[in-house]
Amino acid sequence: MIKRSTRNRFIVFGLLIMGLFLQQCASQKSDLDAANIADSYERGLEYFEKKNYLKAEEVFTFIIYNDPGGAYADDAQFQLGETYFEREEYLLAISEYDRLIRRMKNSSFVEDAFWKKTESYCELSPDYRLDRDMTDKALRSLYDFVDFYPESKYLDQAQARILEMREKLAKKLLESAKLYDTLREYESAIYYYDNVINDYSNTGLYAAARLGKAGDMVALGRWSEARELMNSIALNGKNDLTPKEMLKMRSLGEKVLAETDSPKN
Repeated sequence: MIKRSTRNRFIVFGLLIMGLFLQQCASQKSDLDAANIADSYERGLEYFEKKNYLKAEEVFTFIIYNDPGGAYADDAQFQLGETYFEREEYLLAISEYDRLIRRMKNSSFVEDAFWKKTESYCELSPDYRLDRDMTDKALRSLYDFVDFYPESKYLDQAQARILEMREKLAKKLLESAKLYDTLREYESAIYYYDNVINDYSNTGLYAAARLGKAGDMVALGRWSEARELMNSIALNGKNDLTPKEMLKMRSLGEKVLAETDSPKN
């Protein structure tokens, strides 16, 4: 059995620990004083700069809920989105950026929030072999951003991102075409090559899609069409082909020339 004096010492020790804990909590609470939002915001920025994003999130959330109409409300809202973005929690970042865009339309941060929301969608866009839904969302957001802010400081980045997303979608179609080539389903392969040719002509995969289609035309015995298409590639696009694709083009060209230049009986 524990002696009474020993038990009393445990009780006193426990009370001291609890007192220190409450004192620490009170100190932390005083750090986030609703009457001194400016200092709290500066503290949040300091945490953010030191990459202590959890503490930064705590401060910015405090400001948003305790001074929703104040001078630092939109600053804190944007920075809250930034904390999630830096932690690569892009869905949460999108939610916070979108909250600023919808609720604080007159804020100077709206354009920045729209761009970072769009970038978050781009970061969520998966490998081209996976579902394209998030890539489509990224593209829609990119096109909307360019429409709303045609002279934005982010315009060059937006155009680069558009090309990146479009090339990802084009590559998915191109791989589908190659799969049908492997199965010798050439008409189906041509369908996918045509999708790339018609919808993604400004990507680096345009020439590869035309070469793939020319190969299928050769396989189907459509020699004159194949020759016409290969002449077009030679005049405009062969520089976009890989060394392996150039070898394929040379081999196909020899077959096409042998067939179309030979005398007919």
